[in-house]
Amino acid sequence: MKKIAIVCGLVALVAGCRSFYVRHKAPEDIRVSISENFSGEGGEAVYVLPKSERTFKDTLFTGPGDDLVLNAVVEDSTGELVAHGKIAPITVTATHKNIAERGGKIRLSFDVKVPSSILSDDRQVRIVPHLYLDEGSRMMDRIFITGKSYRDQQNKGYEKYNKYFASIIPDSVDFLKAFGYLGLLQYFTRRNIEDRPQGEFGVTEPEAIEYYIKHYLVKANRRRKDRLEEVFRKCVKDPLDRLGVRLDTVLEDPSGGLVYRYVQDLESQRGMHRLRLVFDGSVHNYGKRLYGFSSPDTLTYYVSSLVQLADTSARYREHTLARDVSVSTLAYIEFEKGSWEIDTSLGNNREEIARIRTDLDSLASNKLFAADSILVEASCSPEGSYGFNTVLSGKRAESVASYFSAIYDQSKGETKFRYSYIPENWDLLKELIINDSLVRDKTAALAAFDEPDYDKREEKLSGCPDYIHIRSVLYPKLRRIVFRFCMHRRIYDKVRSRVEVDEGYRQGLEALQKRDFKLAVKLLRPYSDLNTAIAYLCMDYNASALDILSRQARTPIVKYLMALTYSRMGDKDKAMEFYRSSIEGDARLKFRSSLDPEMEELLERL
Repeated sequence: MKKIAIVCGLVALVAGCRSFYVRHKAPEDIRVSISENFSGEGGEAVYVLPKSERTFKDTLFTGPGDDLVLNAVVEDSTGELVAHGKIAPITVTATHKNIAERGGKIRLSFDVKVPSSILSDDRQVRIVPHLYLDEGSRMMDRIFITGKSYRDQQNKGYEKYNKYFASIIPDSVDFLKAFGYLGLLQYFTRRNIEDRPQGEFGVTEPEAIEYYIKHYLVKANRRRKDRLEEVFRKCVKDPLDRLGVRLDTVLEDPSGGLVYRYVQDLESQRGMHRLRLVFDGSVHNYGKRLYGFSSPDTLTYYVSSLVQLADTSARYREHTLARDVSVSTLAYIEFEKGSWEIDTSLGNNREEIARIRTDLDSLASNKLFAADSILVEASCSPEGSYGFNTVLSGKRAESVASYFSAIYDQSKGETKFRYSYIPENWDLLKELIINDSLVRDKTAALAAFDEPDYDKREEKLSGCPDYIHIRSVLYPKLRRIVFRFCMHRRIYDKVRSRVEVDEGYRQGLEALQKRDFKLAVKLLRPYSDLNTAIAYLCMDYNASALDILSRQARTPIVKYLMALTYSRMGDKDKAMEFYRSSIEGDARLKFRSSLDPEMEELLERL
């Protein structure tokens, strides 16, 4: 157990002494010397009082009865009045210096103990932990310990401000009722403006309203609004702070001190092996910072992760290369209704044709593959008769194949353009309806597909509630051209297969090292190896991890992980059996076990 002593220089006067104060200056006026003390017995604080306070010298030594906690002397070298006194420290205690990363989280915990000699009814102690990581530092949530009198003063400040705020007339009220002589205005309006020709007496209604406004009240109210920020600062000298505060407790009786267990969950990151905590803070009297303090030491945690036991070697697989391969691309080339002639100025045809030409040029210049044939497949939507769509889709497929065949570079070898067609692509339409969230009554729409006659099927579909959406949004997706490039390898006789890195496994291992355990489990599940088991353990899937580990070769690391898993599951005897066997095979695992909380009991039983 390690403790950090944070010495906070509160000057306490024992009961019976005279009513006088030794003012505590800001930190730049205070020199603090703190002795490192981890036994909790306290340190010594030294305060150098400015020359302006040397008038207190006679008061401090007025004779019997003025017993003080502090003793004051004048330093010969500087001539300054210096007060010395023993004070108790604030201690921060960590029960474990080794903390485990589990499920992508690291739980940081420590106890903050503030002794009664530090606390006071009219003061507030603020403690700020700072966490240092490899990539920088961050301030953690603060701890406030507030005396009851201090909080009462804060609340009184808010009461004064709220009283001032309530005196301001809000914009939401009726302006004339709030700022006008309403009765006089209504009387004048009835006698001189209502039911009379406009302007008969030379006074319009806006002019009358302006005359009967209490301008002095409007100005006074505006001044109150303008002074809101000023009044807030004057009344609320120490605002309540709710942002970034872990604890804000009010002690009615600070004589017993305070102990607070601070727990913080951190997102685990790659390379997070050591965490360092330092503490600083300050003591405040209402609206005034008396002085600050800081810890003389650093609280260091060492993070253990099961990822450190992962096998980082690459995994390979044999990949057989097929001689014949094919790839496809989709194009939406638009035609005039009932036409199969290609019009480059229609819709997005120019862009679509340019894209297909780029694919063809790339294919023609490819040194690894040679094109055997290019299949062009056209399909139509169900509009019109099935017989007409059969002819139309065939003509469109032929037209597109002829168009691109004429511009394709045949210098690299003869490539045949072939074509096929689907008159009405009902299979694709069914898939689109199922996946479209805007089709509300899918049952009614899909019922039409039971009709075997295509023309009657389209007629039945037109009667469903979502037909307008289906026709306007889904039908255009059926009018498309599919290009399928059929190729063969040019040098297949020399290369038939190759060994390559298993990309799926590599991505799974990378996800494991990045602490993305959900993704790691998903990617590594098919391999059922050591790293898969570690991913399961990091997600606390202990039974699944044990099943995989039991099927692995019994290496020391596998035995160690089995011991850890059995320990989690409560079977300490089996855990101890595998633990002994693991450290017999690799003595380094004994040192590793001090990092894993599940293994602490086993280590003690050795």
